[in-house]
Amino acid sequence: MKQIFSIFLLLYLLSSCSGTRHLPEGESLYIGTRQMKFNKVEYNEVWKINEAGRKRTEAYYNLWDLPNGSFGFPSFRLVPGRLLMYNWFYTEKDKGFSRWMMNNFGEPPVTISKINPALKAGKIRNMYENWGHFGTTANYQVKYNKKGTKGRVYYQFLIPKSYTYRTIDYIVDSVQLPIQESILDYKKTSLLFAGDEFSLDKIRTEKNNLINHFHNQGYYFLREKEIVIMADTTVGNRQIDLRIRLSENLPAVYFNKQRINNQVITIDSIVQNNDEDRYYRWPEGKIKKSLLDSLILVRHGDYYSFTKVRTSIRNLSEIGMFSKPLVSMSVADNDSTKLNSQVSVQPMDATTLGVNAKANYKNIGYVGPSLGASFNQLNLFGGAENLSVDLDAYYDFPIGVFKERVSKASGFTINSTLSAPLVKSPFKFIRQTYSLPKKFVSLRMELDDRKDYFRLVGWNASTGFIWSTSLKVTHKLNILSATYSNILNSTPKFDSITADNPSLAVSLTDQFIIGSNYSIRYDNLSLENKIIGTYFEGKIELDGNLLSLISKKDPETGVKEPFGIPFSQLVQISYDFRAYLKISESSMLAFRHTGGIGVAYGNSTQMPYINQFFIGGANSLRPINARSVGPGRYLELNEGEVNQVGDIKLEWNLEYRLKLGPRLNLAAWSDMGNIWLLNPDPNRPYAEIRWNKIFQDSFLTSGVGVRLDIGFLTMRLDYGAVLYAPIFVDGSKWIWENKLPLWGAVVGFGLPF
Repeated sequence: MKQIFSIFLLLYLLSSCSGTRHLPEGESLYIGTRQMKFNKVEYNEVWKINEAGRKRTEAYYNLWDLPNGSFGFPSFRLVPGRLLMYNWFYTEKDKGFSRWMMNNFGEPPVTISKINPALKAGKIRNMYENWGHFGTTANYQVKYNKKGTKGRVYYQFLIPKSYTYRTIDYIVDSVQLPIQESILDYKKTSLLFAGDEFSLDKIRTEKNNLINHFHNQGYYFLREKEIVIMADTTVGNRQIDLRIRLSENLPAVYFNKQRINNQVITIDSIVQNNDEDRYYRWPEGKIKKSLLDSLILVRHGDYYSFTKVRTSIRNLSEIGMFSKPLVSMSVADNDSTKLNSQVSVQPMDATTLGVNAKANYKNIGYVGPSLGASFNQLNLFGGAENLSVDLDAYYDFPIGVFKERVSKASGFTINSTLSAPLVKSPFKFIRQTYSLPKKFVSLRMELDDRKDYFRLVGWNASTGFIWSTSLKVTHKLNILSATYSNILNSTPKFDSITADNPSLAVSLTDQFIIGSNYSIRYDNLSLENKIIGTYFEGKIELDGNLLSLISKKDPETGVKEPFGIPFSQLVQISYDFRAYLKISESSMLAFRHTGGIGVAYGNSTQMPYINQFFIGGANSLRPINARSVGPGRYLELNEGEVNQVGDIKLEWNLEYRLKLGPRLNLAAWSDMGNIWLLNPDPNRPYAEIRWNKIFQDSFLTSGVGVRLDIGFLTMRLDYGAVLYAPIFVDGSKWIWENKLPLWGAVVGFGLPF
């Protein structure tokens, strides 16, 4: 008890006496924000702040100034370790060890003048007024210690009821009458409605949308600065009359639509002709005219459209063979209603070849040397068909707590993909709205030699489409995916395992898998100007249904084998959800939840081994090796990897990330999860899922880590322990009960998620 008290006393003394030694003259150390109050102005009527939670969260975030030694919250300050380092190594010299330590591991004192509470309070007042709460008052107070060297900040805001729109009118004078019909058409999609709260952001968006509407209808000369929005707040009852109009005295030509008169296409500075040749040509290549013309939506005789110009540039960029695409306009001579279009692109290098030798790391718990080569050929057949071929050979050593139970592995993979733009889609739901859809054909061959178990070769061929339905949502549809796995040879050890475990033998039998799969990805990870970033990817796979329809059962075995090879029939769903909370500029809370379930039916009694789930690895349950625990509470005493797969997977990961300097980061993390079987297996007791005891049957790990960012690569060293292991079915599941050395270091590259 005395030791604990001494530690807390030392931490308190360090925290209380540190930080003011090298304060600039006249400055005070900021030691936190202790109060942020948002009160409503009281009226005779009962009222509420609409979207109060969102508004307050944005306000909190803008007031979220962290003191030295904070761990993510402005009112929570521990020992300011980096400030101590700054003071210990403080020097005014430009070079030397002390300067290096001060810059890389120290942190200058955060002062009251640096956070500028007056500016912060004014910013929050402006935010609420931009939301229509005109008359918001903002106050702050700094409470200093007796010496005046340290201070805490207290904020208080008084929020009045927001103004609402009484009327919204679009005004057109006599000169502007030709554009009146376009304005009436736009009003159907306007964001502004009578009765809504005033919002400066919506008004700015309205101006942008309105000018884009004009440009897409052919009004080339109009600009956003010529749209005038006037708000009359004198009408009473906290209401606004909004007037939207164009600037006065604009030339009459501004209200005439412009058409595309002439178009010139330039590739590699060579002006292309319009003869009967099927190709546009330049010294190093060619491209089909029909393809390029379909990608350029700006065409002779059409009205000018800003969206078509932007989409044309996007299409030329996304086919992957041109750089610096440009579509420019110029007014035709002697006719202001006509525009000349100039399209220019620069071809990229058609052929590239690369080789690499590196230390290879896999998130399933292996590290070792790797040799690779890549080949890329653009515009293979003159239709923007881009071919990529990647070869990777490896020799891997297992790492982690359970490394002695996992075999060494070697092998190689060859992965090739041929992609091309999808101009005419066979499905109505695949559109060119946000990106240029692509069709692809891929072929993958993999040889995996598990020294202690088997040598397996796998083939996969697939074809499908990739497209986007928004800037954040991407879809991938494999219309047809065929996989064949074949065990070339096996060891006596592996043969004995499968002989004792019939279900495992079935899952590892040479199998043919053919079907379709669909995946969707939502990516909103950018934390610029926001607090929370999210990511989701989901996938559903259906295999074997087509083969089941066209095949007949073998009368003796009752199994359908159309090519003399049993095929798998299954449905599988998996997902990956992530959320990132930006606590400050130097700290973040990251969360991930992944899961999946696979069900074999029809022609299959077991999920194929290559489709089953596993858990563990440096990006999963740290520091447990991949394929070395589970399913469920099953305890594998002799062999790892082979038996440790399941039909269901659930996993949760939480990590706090703290930036210490330009290149050094710290992390504290915890992982939980497991895999399970849907049905009991007598050869793997306790492996089936218990739906009401999922958390009790999950592994729990925790630890800390150091990350070194060297620019092109992040190196990661974690040290963690298995805190809870459900494999001990009779108790002793916690680390302090079982006394087993379930801890160790984990090496990785890149962030775990």
